Amino acid sequence: MRPIDKLRQMLLAQRRALFEQVARAADDLRWLDTNTHPETEEEAQEQNIANLLARLDDRGNAELRIVDRALTLIEEGDYGTCEDCGDPIPVERLEVLPTATTCVFCAEARERNSRQAVAS
Repeated sequence: MRPIDKLRQMLLAQRRALFEQVARAADDLRWLDTNTHPETEEEAQEQNIANLLARLDDRGNAELRIVDRALTLIEEGDYGTCEDCGDPIPVERLEVLPTATTCVFCAEARERNSRQAVAS
């Protein structure tokens, strides 16, 4: 199997797992909406759980968008090319982080710039 095919399969498996996670979170939120009790303490606890599940749902949806972007890049033939410098992203990096859009050097530069911006 070619490396790109293996990476595509990894991304598709990650996408399926994220869809399942988001669906479970959505089901749990619907259950909480229909099974609330009038007791104040219990209601507050259920609201905290609902807020947590909503955040998980948002994170799952964000991860889905990232995976979908990687799959689109594969289809367009641009997958594995650093979006900052244009150099190829090593297959070893993509095997560890299949949604990577930058090489290690550019990712580190982004991180440094981000830390400097926060420190300013």
